[in-house]
Amino acid sequence: MASIKTIQKWIGLIAYPFFVLYPIQKNFAQSQNFSKAYEQVLGLSFEKNRESLTKRHIAGFPYANIYLQNLNDVLELVFTENENQYEALKNKESERLDLLDDLNSDSPYIGFIRAEIKLQWAFVKLKFGHTWAGVWSLRRAYKTIQDNIEEHPEFKLNYKTLGLLHVIFGAVPDHQQWVLSILGLEGNVALGLQEIEEIHKADNLFNTELSLISALIESYLLENHKAALSRLDNDSNEEKSLAEAYITSLILMKSHEAKKSAVILKKALGQNQNNLFLFNYLLGEAQFQGGDYYNAGQNYSAFLAGFQGNGQKKDALMKLAMCYLFLNNDLALFNKTWADAAAMKNSEAEADKNAHKILSAKALPNFDLLKIRFAIDGGFYIYADSLVTAIDLDKIKPYEIFELDYRKARLAHLKGNFDLALTHYYKVISNAESLPETYFVPNSFLQIGYLKLEQGDKEQAKMYFNKVLEFKDHPYKNSLDSKAKIAIEAINASGG
Repeated sequence: MASIKTIQKWIGLIAYPFFVLYPIQKNFAQSQNFSKAYEQVLGLSFEKNRESLTKRHIAGFPYANIYLQNLNDVLELVFTENENQYEALKNKESERLDLLDDLNSDSPYIGFIRAEIKLQWAFVKLKFGHTWAGVWSLRRAYKTIQDNIEEHPEFKLNYKTLGLLHVIFGAVPDHQQWVLSILGLEGNVALGLQEIEEIHKADNLFNTELSLISALIESYLLENHKAALSRLDNDSNEEKSLAEAYITSLILMKSHEAKKSAVILKKALGQNQNNLFLFNYLLGEAQFQGGDYYNAGQNYSAFLAGFQGNGQKKDALMKLAMCYLFLNNDLALFNKTWADAAAMKNSEAEADKNAHKILSAKALPNFDLLKIRFAIDGGFYIYADSLVTAIDLDKIKPYEIFELDYRKARLAHLKGNFDLALTHYYKVISNAESLPETYFVPNSFLQIGYLKLEQGDKEQAKMYFNKVLEFKDHPYKNSLDSKAKIAIEAINASGG
């Protein structure tokens, strides 16, 4: 079961944003009725949509409402994590699949929509802790789209679903791949990205959605942030649905563009009539990284008070404690909130796992180093430089010197000073024994691998990527292992 639960993490990271963005098909999108209904669903007004979609008729497409109603339900569960609503809606998957079975049609869209519904509910089940049911639904989605490809090989949209599944399965670390083999599932990130790209080239109608899918893959799995941003239309003045605004902000945050993300999120929150508190968490993150601790604290508090799920809450509470400390050195409020965060139940979210690592340590962390970390994450490089300069080396512990080297390496790397970055990465890996069970060392190996690859030295790059896989216990093992694995596969595919 532990191996199956690992797959849950990859579904959560990769799958659900794509549900948000992908319209059904060209004929639907060209239908004014469908376009309006689709835009309405992406506006995330769930109850209003539910009533409207029941009444709305989309002429010529008897299954359009089935898809849109399902998408509306899935998005509500993804954005709210409301257990009561999950119980109320969980039977809708089988009801809608039965409706599709009853349709007297050999249209390829029937099999495509069936696979999409199964894929969407697979994520929802995993999100709510129903691990085996979720993985089995994932398998059903895979088999359904394979059947549809066999019956309708000319139907290009099949490869949108198959490509996404290939990416998800391909991202699962090697030591978990046996689970997929038993279930008859195959993955390959490069192949999945290629399949998505082929659809992108074939039909410009889906350019926005497919660009966002590709940007998520480039940013989250390949760490190619330049490529991710080049695919992204992040104009903060352009009108975006709430769903699109959220996904765009996720990509910007991952690509060290928190300032741009904050502009989009603030605008989205002004349009948010349903108190979707994940927006508050993400905006809090952007503000926290830039040192805006007052507004970050306000958004973390709103998220903690209103969000009905468990993910990111431990992380948000820990950072709220730091806001109290950094704003006015309120030690009493800091200590209470820090203790509450430490006592909070952990979740499967990577942010919460990292928070647990910090909170469970015997001593408090070096908060100056944490400020540097978050400033770098957000792309606030001038602020990060000032924080590095302000560090008094005589007042930090010996092992913290190596953490500072890691932060200097990341800062130099992201600013494009690759020689300086390598110098600091080498210092980190040469002192690995002083940094047990941290991600600093394995991520230094990973980043050296990327830099060697950029220099054209595939053999050295592969050696460093393989070193990443040797580390057994650190908060980001699954994600770093997957990135190293994907990089190795790309080198092998290129003849390296």
